[in-house]
Amino acid sequence: MPLINIYSLFSDELKNNRIFGLDILRFVAIITVVIDHGKFIFPKKIIEFHNYIRIDGVTIFFVLSGFLIGGILIKQLEKNTPSFRLLLDFWIKRWFRTLPTYILILSILTICYSIQDPSFSFQKISKYYYFCQNLFYPTDVYFGESWSLSVEEWFYLTVPFLIFILIIFFKLKPKNSILFIALFILFSVTLLRYNLYSEKKDIDFHHQVIFRLDSIMYGVVGAYINYYYSKYWNKFPFALFITGILIFLTQKLCSITNIVPVGDFYNIVLEYSLTSLATLLLLPYLSNVKKSKYKIGNIVTIISLISYSMYLTHMTLIKGMILKNIPWTDFTTNYNIIIPAFYFLYWSLTFIFSITIYKLYELPITNLRDKLSFNKKNIPNNKTDFNLN
Repeated sequence: MPLINIYSLFSDELKNNRIFGLDILRFVAIITVVIDHGKFIFPKKIIEFHNYIRIDGVTIFFVLSGFLIGGILIKQLEKNTPSFRLLLDFWIKRWFRTLPTYILILSILTICYSIQDPSFSFQKISKYYYFCQNLFYPTDVYFGESWSLSVEEWFYLTVPFLIFILIIFFKLKPKNSILFIALFILFSVTLLRYNLYSEKKDIDFHHQVIFRLDSIMYGVVGAYINYYYSKYWNKFPFALFITGILIFLTQKLCSITNIVPVGDFYNIVLEYSLTSLATLLLLPYLSNVKKSKYKIGNIVTIISLISYSMYLTHMTLIKGMILKNIPWTDFTTNYNIIIPAFYFLYWSLTFIFSITIYKLYELPITNLRDKLSFNKKNIPNNKTDFNLN
């Protein structure tokens, strides 16, 4: 599809007053995730090279989500009387943004599995519909990438509830309530990971809800500082940005060169915290980059817009259900042809599916949400808020 047609297709969105710096971060996160999940088809040497440039895109998504959604929550609490009706309004608007597309892809996968696997039953995938696939154990094979959605949904179900409890029943100010819960989550989750390390528990904790909540909270801390202490948030943005980049580079250097030996303490306790902190340090600068000076910036914005659909479709649906079921060797046994063809289709179908779902399903539902009057005065109306969802 020619670029001019893509630009035309997204002309309304490109006119919006978006925060381009946050689009860049979202673009980097989704592109690195899709690259990482598509590397398996390549020879071992290429996969080893990929480890030199690999970035933890999901943790970046977590921090960015915490920053954006946390900012919305803080504004609602400060501009309205905190009540459970306000909390319900927050949840409904959050669910309108995330659940419809997730349920659509999950239902398509359920149908595909039921056709493809005679031993498959709905019971095997039912826990995905209420986000319990990785609550106490790692995600299984049916919709592997959904683990991060489960982390986010449980975060936004439980953390705002705790904040509202402190405000309504214990009469804390929103500012103090948010700070208390933020410190509690950051300390508790880090302590839980430290407990895994100290007791040498051999479990796959990386995709379990309870061990990953802190990454989102780092983003909420960013929103907290930005709202209540904007003077400090905007004081040294570029210096903080460079510091964040240096943390990323240091992490990568240590992991691939072993200049500083990286052991279990780092891998279990510190790695996600440092990645989250590094991402947080990028935000003061990037949140003030309003527009791109170059035409290529439109591509960054478009991929940012479709990033949610890209994340939900690229791996299990496109790679697992479609591409792996193509009888490639019936056409040719030359892997110099199969590998490029597979990888080209992997990216092409990801973009085609994502654009189609975004334009025909995701965007109309988001627009419908903004028209419904759950609590009319709390619904963001300005164009910049579109970038926050």
